[in-house]
Amino acid sequence: MKKLLVVIMIVLLTVSFAFAQEKLDTKNMDLGLRTGWPFGVSARFPMNEGKMLEANIGISTSLLTVTGLYEFHKPLKIGELEGFSWYWGFGAHVSIGALNLGVDGVIGFEYDFSNLINFPLSVSTDWKPAINLLSSWTGDLGDASLTFRYHF
Repeated sequence: MKKLLVVIMIVLLTVSFAFAQEKLDTKNMDLGLRTGWPFGVSARFPMNEGKMLEANIGISTSLLTVTGLYEFHKPLKIGELEGFSWYWGFGAHVSIGALNLGVDGVIGFEYDFSNLINFPLSVSTDWKPAINLLSSWTGDLGDASLTFRYHF
């Protein structure tokens, strides 16, 4: 148990030093529901220059999973339609129930309906593969989801 606490402390300190110069904009956050497995809540905070910090809290069977992702967003031009973007990123997760710690990746597409219907709603679809590092060295390569977010 002591080794687990040391690993978690090292990861948290490394992440905090890596992103110490980034400015988190909590006034312009997105909040929504993430479907898929695990089903849960998604919050996203814009940083600077197309970077975002995303937090997901999900429930699957008897597990509660908390995931943090650092994402890079790029606009995507599809014909005359505006509002499309694609993103990719990386992060980590902790599962409680069967204690597990792991790393995650993400790649996805998003459409922002703000210009089309004058309502701050976006819909994204993504694939978020994960590898568990603690308790069992297994992978979850099938985590695809549809997420609906409201922009504050």
